[in-house]
Amino acid sequence: MARQQSDTPFLLEGRQLLPERIAASLREAIVSGELPAGTRLVELDVAKRFSVSRVPLREAFRMLAGEGLVTIAPHRGAMVSEVSEVELIELFGVRALLEGHACAQLAAQPDAQALDRLDLMVADMKSAVRRRRFELYYALAADFHDALVQAGGGQVLWQMYEQIRRMLRRYQAAMAGLPESPRRSIAEHEEILGAIRRGDAVAAEDAAKAHVHALVDRYRAASHKPESARGTRKVA
Repeated sequence: MARQQSDTPFLLEGRQLLPERIAASLREAIVSGELPAGTRLVELDVAKRFSVSRVPLREAFRMLAGEGLVTIAPHRGAMVSEVSEVELIELFGVRALLEGHACAQLAAQPDAQALDRLDLMVADMKSAVRRRRFELYYALAADFHDALVQAGGGQVLWQMYEQIRRMLRRYQAAMAGLPESPRRSIAEHEEILGAIRRGDAVAAEDAAKAHVHALVDRYRAASHKPESARGTRKVA
């Protein structure tokens, strides 16, 4: 059953064109879970919340539909797209390939400064988990993977990765709260960095791919438990 969005006004920031600003605000609300899957985006109501006309709003909806975040159906309007396990598996499969290649490249041509920054990120993740600041941990983990791809990949690889980053964020938000996932992920991050520092391109690529596939496995194992046994879920 479709949900209705709340009446809380959305904030528009930045200097983008109006449809891009609307799309950016809605995107953040979808990724953060403020607008959950299945929420109907009624044009008149959303236009009032943004204080805009329907023309830029419809363009924003089309932009989000192109990213897979919104579904537009004839005579039914726009709705926040459902989270799909099939899409998750496909998306994380692409992520594994891109991150694996970046890690292999970084192992073959190490960047000492980049590796030092990645080590600091891992240390900050450990600190966040010790303090039970899991939202900070997930933000740091997302930054860690972005930094890996930027350090090991060229411009083309980064452009390809950017195309899926927004979709990744949504699925990372949908995977909240797997109890042991942060600690396991940190250990996997350290394994990746260890292989890179050794200059072992094959091991670095394998470790990066294994980490991404492990995230999917942990999510699927949790999502297939009875409802009473689940918590909220997040992964990075």
